[in-house]
Amino acid sequence: MAGPTAAACPAPDEGLVELEETIHRGGFWRLVPEYVPRVYAPVDRRLLEHVDACLRRLA
Repeated sequence: MAGPTAAACPAPDEGLVELEETIHRGGFWRLVPEYVPRVYAPVDRRLLEHVDACLRRLA
């Protein structure tokens, strides 16, 4: 079986990597109320686009 190709594994977006590291270090959670669950989906471009679209609908 062949390994993943470059197209299947795009280079990580530097901003996403920084955001993921911030979340893992706890920098995000100190801003969130205690009642919010601390389980989240891995941050990727698709998730950020979904969140952006939802927030724009609310605006």
